[in-house]
Amino acid sequence: MPESSNGAAGTAAGGGAEPPGRAALVLRPLGYLLVGLVWTTIWLLAVLLLVGSVPYLAFVDSEGLVAGVEDRLTTPLGVLGLVVVGLPVLALAIGAGGWYVLTASWPLAVLSFTYAVRALRSDYRGERLSRTSTAVWGSSLGPPTVGRVALSLQPVRATPFTDAVMRFYAAGWSVDGRTVLAMLPAGLAWPAAITALVPGVSGAVHLVAGLLAVVLLATSAVLGVRAFRARLSGPVGPLPDGGVGELTAEQRSRRLTELRRQRERRLGEGVEDAG
Repeated sequence: MPESSNGAAGTAAGGGAEPPGRAALVLRPLGYLLVGLVWTTIWLLAVLLLVGSVPYLAFVDSEGLVAGVEDRLTTPLGVLGLVVVGLPVLALAIGAGGWYVLTASWPLAVLSFTYAVRALRSDYRGERLSRTSTAVWGSSLGPPTVGRVALSLQPVRATPFTDAVMRFYAAGWSVDGRTVLAMLPAGLAWPAAITALVPGVSGAVHLVAGLLAVVLLATSAVLGVRAFRARLSGPVGPLPDGGVGELTAEQRSRRLTELRRQRERRLGEGVEDAG
């Protein structure tokens, strides 16, 4: 789960907290910069592992990989285990797992760098820059915790830019079944891409595996965009405590419009009943 210190990084529990002290004002640009660098490093390592592992396994460790797959395919039980267990687990770990690691890290890096810039501006000097709210256990990513989960680095002062980043923050830190299913084809594209590059197989296998990898990635891209847009039609952002104070400006406007419509509908029904 994302965490930042309340001192140097200036994370507050909410927008109504006391203004930061002098030490925090001095240290928080550096604190946010360091936090942003950490999350950037995590993102880069995830990209390196996901993308770099394909040529590594295809060219450097291809003999062991091919031998291991051939051993699995020599018996019906091995084939069944590969199809029923191996591929689904791989699709879940590489596809959905890769998506959540990447999407959980870069928004936090962007937000941290945003706060580092804000920390240098005089118009943000008298206020907290980020806040921490909580989510119900099991509703977000991260290690097991006792009780609710802290979600940090959410903006105190929302702007259209931070609202846009928070949409990806929510997509990366809250579990969504539709997104998980959308990323499964991308997970299967990983072994297909390795097969398309591995030496020692026929050109036809290279071609079919390469085309399959492209089709699987394109499928995940289309399904992923649809899943993301479906999330936007509902609440945007982690909304951990469910209160209006946790909503972005766009969400508050949408929520108020919905409440007015419900009120007008109830008033209309009351008039009909009275008549």
